[in-house]
Amino acid sequence: MPLRHYDAVDRIGVLVGVLFKDGGRTVVRGLARIKVDNEDFPDVLDEIDAAVEYFGSNGGREALATIERDARSKREAADEAFQSGTVQYYKRALTLHEAALYLIREAVADRINQTTKDVSDALNLRKVPIAADKLEASLVYTRFHGISSRSNTLIGVVKARADRTEQYQDLLTMCRNAYCGARESLLRLTVRSHMDKLRERHGLVGMTRLASVFLIRLCTIETSLYLDFFGDRDKMEQRKKGRETSRGRDQDGKSDTEDEEDEGGKANATVAGKKTSAPPNASDQAVTLASQVMAEDNAEFQQLLASLCSALHRTVRRGLVSIHDLDTLCQVVSVLREERSLASTSPTTMAAAKAISAVIVDAQERLIFCANAALTKEVVRFKPTPIDLDYPNRLMPGYKKPEPPNANVKSEDGTPAEEGAESSPVEEIEDDAVKAQLRVYESWFPPMRSVLRVLSKIFRVVEPRVFEDIALQSVSSCTRSLKDGSAYILNKSGVVHADLFLVKHLLVGEGVFCFM
Repeated sequence: MPLRHYDAVDRIGVLVGVLFKDGGRTVVRGLARIKVDNEDFPDVLDEIDAAVEYFGSNGGREALATIERDARSKREAADEAFQSGTVQYYKRALTLHEAALYLIREAVADRINQTTKDVSDALNLRKVPIAADKLEASLVYTRFHGISSRSNTLIGVVKARADRTEQYQDLLTMCRNAYCGARESLLRLTVRSHMDKLRERHGLVGMTRLASVFLIRLCTIETSLYLDFFGDRDKMEQRKKGRETSRGRDQDGKSDTEDEEDEGGKANATVAGKKTSAPPNASDQAVTLASQVMAEDNAEFQQLLASLCSALHRTVRRGLVSIHDLDTLCQVVSVLREERSLASTSPTTMAAAKAISAVIVDAQERLIFCANAALTKEVVRFKPTPIDLDYPNRLMPGYKKPEPPNANVKSEDGTPAEEGAESSPVEEIEDDAVKAQLRVYESWFPPMRSVLRVLSKIFRVVEPRVFEDIALQSVSSCTRSLKDGSAYILNKSGVVHADLFLVKHLLVGEGVFCFM
């Protein structure tokens, strides 16, 4: 009935704190009589939406748009709208709709902002970060959990009507932006401070593992809190009840089979099957969070997680610049790859996985740079000395490299520095084995040693195409050095020793060709 829409507009104004004076030309806003927590509030919203739709579809929307377009001033537009009853009530319905949505915004978005300010002031978060082991029990989470239930109810009211008008969608987006901005302001300093402390205490390699675990945990608890505000609580409760019912049946089945076991039945297989069918609590929670995250339109929340996880990229990148050791860089990439595989298993930690992937790219770039620098210095620009090409003498058992001038330095008691300390028989045997291996290693041509050493370190931690390119360039440069060395040995010791020099190093370099 059309009259009920007119009656709704005249009656609801007082409820949402809106008074129309001067025949509807003047709007006065005051305190609302109805609270958003009132069980009648959703019905009031439905009546307002129905009135807006009725008056708008019966010519009010087009007429108002025409009046506002052709009028020279707002006063003239108001006078023209007043002459048409449909347009007048359509404007009133829009005003009531705006007032009702303002009440929700005040109860959700403004409440989030005020809670953020209170927590920040109480903990002095602008200057003092929270210790990582105390973060989950701090006001940053407890206060937000305290307002999550009421906010979730109101956000559910908005989400149920989001397909009616754009105003509901805009309000939902505003609430999400307010929430994400609040969480970022509360956690940014703490996350960055924790990353810096981990680097100072554990070094870059240890920091990457501990920081990745911290971020994965942070993404999980932040996702849980986000769903407390914006998730579908009814579905979560249904899943929870379903899991409890399943566990109860499993427990009943377990007790029954245990009774039958005493009588000699086939209880062992039944019990084993029932035990394996019951998922653990942690996996249940992960599945629930993952399904909720995939169902939500959470672009703003994913941006929040990405911003928090960027602290890892910031800290590790600053540490990578000063590292030249290939072993350390390889360890960093290996650790990060392990943590990324763990973070990629759930949508709740996908932001952490993306942040770790960005760090892996930077670490690989630094590793490639250092590997190329080492190969350029030790292979491409290598200039052999007569000692490096002293073949076949270098292969003789009693061969000793010429010692530098300061090699015969004596200790204070007049004995050579190397003879100042005595070693046990076990240490002598171990030292002999190590020395034997070192003698074999030192008998190789220096460019060959460098190529094998560098490629054996990086082939598992860089992309295959990149490794193939580095290996091709380094092997080509090493081959040229071997040919030049063979030519030198040919002039010095003859063709036999020159050919044996090449054959020996080609056999040694078989490990290089396995990489290609």
